[in-house]
Amino acid sequence: MTTAAKRTASTLLDRRPEARTFSVQDLLDVVARGRVRIPSFQRALKWDRMNAKLLLDSLYRGYPVGTLLLWETAAPAGEGRIGSLTLPAPEMDNALWVVDGQQRIVSLARILLAADPEEDAFALYFDLDAADFVIPPVIGKRLVDPSRWLPMTVVLDSEQLMQWLFEHAAEPSSRPRRDTAIQLGRRLREYEIPAYIVRSDDQTTLRDIFKRINSAGKSLDDSDVFDALNGSRFPSQPSTIAEISSDLEKLEFGRIEERILHRLLRVLLGLPVVESARSEPPRLADTEAEEAYRKTAATASQIVLFLKNDAGIPHYELLPYKQAFVTLGRFFQLHPHPSPRSRELLARWIWRGALNGAHQGDTVSTRKVLARILPESEERSVDGMLEMVKERPSLLPDVADRFNFRFAASKLLALALLSLEPRNLLTGDRLAAGQLMRLLPSVHDSSPLLQIFSLRRGENEPYLQSAANRLFHPPHKGGVRRLLTSTTDSRLLLSHGISEAARQLLDDGDSVAFLKQRAEWLQPLVRAFFDRHGRWDEPDRPSIASLIIDDEAL
Repeated sequence: MTTAAKRTASTLLDRRPEARTFSVQDLLDVVARGRVRIPSFQRALKWDRMNAKLLLDSLYRGYPVGTLLLWETAAPAGEGRIGSLTLPAPEMDNALWVVDGQQRIVSLARILLAADPEEDAFALYFDLDAADFVIPPVIGKRLVDPSRWLPMTVVLDSEQLMQWLFEHAAEPSSRPRRDTAIQLGRRLREYEIPAYIVRSDDQTTLRDIFKRINSAGKSLDDSDVFDALNGSRFPSQPSTIAEISSDLEKLEFGRIEERILHRLLRVLLGLPVVESARSEPPRLADTEAEEAYRKTAATASQIVLFLKNDAGIPHYELLPYKQAFVTLGRFFQLHPHPSPRSRELLARWIWRGALNGAHQGDTVSTRKVLARILPESEERSVDGMLEMVKERPSLLPDVADRFNFRFAASKLLALALLSLEPRNLLTGDRLAAGQLMRLLPSVHDSSPLLQIFSLRRGENEPYLQSAANRLFHPPHKGGVRRLLTSTTDSRLLLSHGISEAARQLLDDGDSVAFLKQRAEWLQPLVRAFFDRHGRWDEPDRPSIASLIIDDEAL
């Protein structure tokens, strides 16, 4: 028998899937009893409340909502968590593992089974006048007109719904609302969702089905597909790329993108950085997959500590080019304990490639850098990497340039401003980069730097759009400009790159002159900062120890 024939024979189902339907009420009953399980090879929940609202609206209107695919097999005892719900998960031989339909089932459970109508982040009410699903109205609205707002947590049980109507909509004038509520409850409870139930002991077959279903519908990220094919059914930590990303947040470096961690994992497996459209995602044995996740998590931790402690980059969002993270993974895989000199030279590699754009990260350039990392020599690897970034840029990022935190040049300027060790203008405490990034997740083009002077729509004054108009500081109700003018401590102002001369112009209300003065004062400090990290004028010789030849080797 040929290999292809063996593969076909091995994936034939002994029994055809059972086609049946679940009413929403019956489906959520088996969810509540712990029979429905989410395998770890499923994708992470990507729906939000708006997606869930559309699902409920489709059920109410009678629109199709797709087919579920469930795998009937044994499941161990445990405890299930779905949003705010904690559900029993007893040991059973006929549990229903969700192969396709996780987003829909979880959304329904979080909205309709929650103990409190507002506790879950997916919580919804139904506006009985507008016949529309809405986020929980404010308490004042509900008190003024309590019979209008129906919590979705009472509609799954007809007795609970009638009790709510008795308490809130007993008046004759509420008859239209009662009729709408009863119709809503009936339409949701009785809606029939089609499902296939597969009975097979072969998890590989289920993974294959999962991949085929998802490739025919909404496309998955590469990391999702890898997790779907290789994540363990019974969780071991970490068993998904999303779990690795979450665990790394403990290092206070921010959340590393799953696409970057997936590329790192591929590099550690010896695969091309990016999966081609024609290639099949790798399928690993359980032990291989467990080891791949473990190594990726350990290597990523090592990279994070290097970037923070050696390269002086305190947060992932401040890393100018993310592809460098993947390249470092290959180096630390082959040379897990580099010498202090190698670490120093690697830090130069990070900064030089960021300043001259060599780390921009197209697939071809990344392959070339990876080819320079040699298993037999740490020093030659570092030397080869430095050779790729040796070109000194003719122009460095300028404080007067247009600032946009999405681009590498602005991230470099942000790092330069952080090197001034900015302090809180109210307390005098030093501001940590991680703390600032958490406090300021989305301010002006997703930048963690506040604007001193607000930029009005259509305004073209260059200095208002430059880094000279930005500083690191927690938001303040009165605005950062008011904080600056009320600060009398010159040391606090200098920590934000504001000289006495600039402060005087700020007091005079001359915004453009203030920003120009600040840019002129900052620029030599910024240039010195870049020179200090790039170190183009210093020799890149390896450590002396690496040049010593062992007599026994002669």
